[in-house]
Amino acid sequence: MAKIQNFRFIDDLFFSIGLNNYKAGIELILRTVKGDDSIVVDEVFTQEDVINWYGKSVCFDVFASTGNKRFIAEIQRDSRGAVPKRARYNSSLLDSHEMRKGKDYDELPESVVIFICEHDVLKKGLPLYHIQRTVQETGETFDDQSTIIYVNGECQDDTPLGRLMHDFFCTSADDMYNKVLADRMRYFKEDKGGVQTVCEIMEELVKDGEARGVEKEKETRVVRAISMKKLSLPEIADIFEIPLERVTEIGKLHSLL
Repeated sequence: MAKIQNFRFIDDLFFSIGLNNYKAGIELILRTVKGDDSIVVDEVFTQEDVINWYGKSVCFDVFASTGNKRFIAEIQRDSRGAVPKRARYNSSLLDSHEMRKGKDYDELPESVVIFICEHDVLKKGLPLYHIQRTVQETGETFDDQSTIIYVNGECQDDTPLGRLMHDFFCTSADDMYNKVLADRMRYFKEDKGGVQTVCEIMEELVKDGEARGVEKEKETRVVRAISMKKLSLPEIADIFEIPLERVTEIGKLHSLL
């Protein structure tokens, strides 16, 4: 209970819980960051897994769609998690998630990747940073409809964005400017049903973390067994009681096959 009372929207767990299926909340964030009050969210998901069968998969904190635009919003308290190449990778996986076989490239939606950062990652003292590709020789925008936005959480001035960032750092709904977020925080911290929901989610995350730890340890042992080259892949699969396809996948993932 003490941990729940200390949660803020700048904490990725509470960000995901608070915005899950909460269109009003993500609309407020997108409208404020984009400076566009016409944005209407069609659907929103949190902790959205995007599988990459050929490499590293990701889990987006928030995924939202509106018309022919797709947004992902990520909380980054540690600046190392908001390096430019991570933004690039997230943008590429968002595109791959949308581009199904048989689609024409013109059908690819506009994509916006938003990093809401606790600190000024790009260190220029600006509240927002918009990154888009340009043609270097002409300075013109290369219109691939892909945008990366960094939000500087340190900028909490008396503007809509500054007040939004102020609210992200509040632990009490009574201290917040935006009623949409304050009501959500109040529900999950003061309402019996909301508190129970957060507790159940935290318990599930602990169990999931324990299961992932066991799986990771098994994967490490499989990698070691493949590296030693003393056992066949079927033998390794039998020893560790996992499918042969999984052994092959692990071997390829670690460039051992």
